[in-house]
Amino acid sequence: MPSSEKIAIAAHLHVLLRRKTGRVTDTEWMATNLQYATEIARFAREKAAEDGHVDLIAWADKLEESMTTPDPKQRVPLVKMVTDAVKERAAPVAYSQPIPDRQSSKSVEAEHEVHPESGFIESTFGSFFSDSEGPRERKPRDPDAPRYVKGLR
Repeated sequence: MPSSEKIAIAAHLHVLLRRKTGRVTDTEWMATNLQYATEIARFAREKAAEDGHVDLIAWADKLEESMTTPDPKQRVPLVKMVTDAVKERAAPVAYSQPIPDRQSSKSVEAEHEVHPESGFIESTFGSFFSDSEGPRERKPRDPDAPRYVKGLR
């Protein structure tokens, strides 16, 4: 039975108990907690037998019946199922090896020299036969020369 129906039955029994016996109950707790609902149903039957309120017995029976029937399985919308499946397939794959730190010259395995200042491999742009040439000699940088922010002038 859906939770909305359980709350409706609990609310109806709450109103009857309040009007006929003066008893105040917790409707939401009655609709969700089996022990509390069983105790309220027992109390309603007891008061119905004492004072002759037939409608309390009927609503106590409805409450117990609603609490014993299992909740229906929640249906998942097709769109949600598809989006979950797509997210699962698109999840990034965990790498077995950690990604090396690109800032140090020792972390990059390259044929060419890696400069510790920038972390980049020496450029071979402009040389047609760069793979047949040996490594180029790099001039040491003058520490007093002006530097530009991120290489822009």
